[in-house]
Amino acid sequence: MERIIVFEGIDEVLQHIVQTAASLTRADAATLRLFNIETGELDIKAGVGVSPDFLAQPGLKLGEGIIGKVIQNGESFITADISKEKRCSQKDLARMESIKSVLSIPLKDKESAIGSLTIYRKNENPFVENDLLLMSIFGAQAVEAVEKTNQLESLQRQAIYDHLTDMYNKKYLLQRIESEIKRAERHNHSVSVIFIDIDNFKNFNDKHGHLLGDKLLKDFSLLVKDGLRKNDIVGRFGGEEFVIVASETDKKGANSLTSKLLNLTKKLKFLGADGPLSGVTFSAGISSYPEDGITLPEIIQKADEAMYIAKSEGKNQVHIYETP
Repeated sequence: MERIIVFEGIDEVLQHIVQTAASLTRADAATLRLFNIETGELDIKAGVGVSPDFLAQPGLKLGEGIIGKVIQNGESFITADISKEKRCSQKDLARMESIKSVLSIPLKDKESAIGSLTIYRKNENPFVENDLLLMSIFGAQAVEAVEKTNQLESLQRQAIYDHLTDMYNKKYLLQRIESEIKRAERHNHSVSVIFIDIDNFKNFNDKHGHLLGDKLLKDFSLLVKDGLRKNDIVGRFGGEEFVIVASETDKKGANSLTSKLLNLTKKLKFLGADGPLSGVTFSAGISSYPEDGITLPEIIQKADEAMYIAKSEGKNQVHIYETP
């Protein structure tokens, strides 16, 4: 597997993984699915030994069919005859490909399964436990190779952007806030900072799982970016916390902007384990330069304090910092 991690592109890595999996187990075919953060589905990203129609089949939902369960539960699956499995959601495709025996393993990172690696045989020789053990070992190496390739490709972007939300990361965000404060000082205008924390996010993660928690953060970030004005700046501060910098905007203007985003969030249906759900909210705090301080730490701290007041008063609201 060492050769995989020096490949330049992730697509080449994935294709090499399926080819190697089939070769190691003397399988006739193999496919690899990964979780698509944009759609919330499990898409085939690479395959060997199957037709273009098989590779083009639609994405699976988490928990859908055999492969959806493998990824959702993080548990391997093996059968000598896929046609006898009630949970198989693609029996027609399997029959068209003459697939008989199937073995699927979850591809796990440190937190959860990120996808699956599945091998197929079209003859009467079924997969056995030794094949499962070999695939499990190989799968762990494959995940490491995928992660390292992704790290290399995103290294430059990570200097500025958060990998999940594609917003500015905390380090670069703080630099931008510092610059905006200095610009406001030169031109004698206000800058407002909005500190946002998604309500009950840990409960959502515990109930719906890490993958759908990530998708909620991704979808929320898209909503926020779409709802901001051209000159506003936004970044992920950490976890489920986000910070918006509203240039040339006083507290009243920042409050209007935040209230609009809160209403949009409550209306948006986020994907849960049992389907779309509404009712996701956030708490937000607002502070402004120069009213609440003239340095970056002061402004951030007071917006954060205001956000925690919004939390303590029942969440799902905006609180404006008031000087004691």
